[in-house]
Amino acid sequence: MRKGAAAIRYIFLINPAAGKADATADILPRIHAAAARAGVRPVVQVTQYAGHARELAAACAAQAEPAYLYACGGDGTLNEVIQGAAGYDHIAVGCIPCGSGNDYVRNFGTQQDFLDLDAQLAACVLPADLIRTPQGYGIDIYAAGIDAQVANGIAKWRRVPLCGGTTAYSLSILEAVCSTFRHTLRIRAENFAQEGAYMMLAICNAQLYGGGYRAAPCASMDDGLLDVVLLKPVPRLRLPGLLAQYRQGKHLTPQGEVTPAFRPYLTYFRTPYIDIEVLDGTPLMTTLDGECRPQHTLHAEVARRSVRILLPPQLAHNAPVLQAMGE
Repeated sequence: MRKGAAAIRYIFLINPAAGKADATADILPRIHAAAARAGVRPVVQVTQYAGHARELAAACAAQAEPAYLYACGGDGTLNEVIQGAAGYDHIAVGCIPCGSGNDYVRNFGTQQDFLDLDAQLAACVLPADLIRTPQGYGIDIYAAGIDAQVANGIAKWRRVPLCGGTTAYSLSILEAVCSTFRHTLRIRAENFAQEGAYMMLAICNAQLYGGGYRAAPCASMDDGLLDVVLLKPVPRLRLPGLLAQYRQGKHLTPQGEVTPAFRPYLTYFRTPYIDIEVLDGTPLMTTLDGECRPQHTLHAEVARRSVRILLPPQLAHNAPVLQAMGE
């Protein structure tokens, strides 16, 4: 048995509704085979309904024994597990991506990196910040405006054959930009206050979302700050070209300065908290790690190092979004 393994519970929470097909039959024998090679005894639980992964994670966290919780599903499954595990020092959360989007894992490596179950059972534990909101925690990005409208429409496009995460996101964008979309907002943050019309905003703890769009190329999950990107309405003919650059993170320089093509439209700053109020009376569509809802007000703040995450060893030692992990 691997050193220290006897004291740790290895719990796999499988969401059969994640992705286009139930991955249980494929992932279950692989879990048991990897566990046998590692000399550990896994516990496997299959979720039965929306919110079940959160309940199972919370029940595990309420016990005194340390545990590694592996969310086997998409970003929504991971989000549920984080809701139940946040704030507990004896719990660490990993992700085995079986969903459609899998944006979280893109911040560190490829989907295949995280499907290596031998590496998962040898994972390193690292501290990470979370986004705390009245709706719960997020680990990736809290977006609003056209971005959230796009996220809300992705499920429809993913049902189309050959439409994976990035393709579905891009098609949903094209659908959204064919309509006029803007909101008048009042924004308050540390050293920032502004009112104006915006079509999109992203409050980022991590770098990537939306099937691989690099919204916050300078973001770290362990720096105590949120990276905020605000986009004013862009002329429709200019939008496709700017979105292509936005997807690659070319709206910001490595030093965090807005690039020339985006300067008329984009504002970027970093803050430990932000409050947003909709002034035009129309609810603003929001998405917290892919979970969508309309709102009239938003609040987000950093929950400093409030979760411990599991990364395969080859990724943990070069994690660009955990730059401060040695503090």
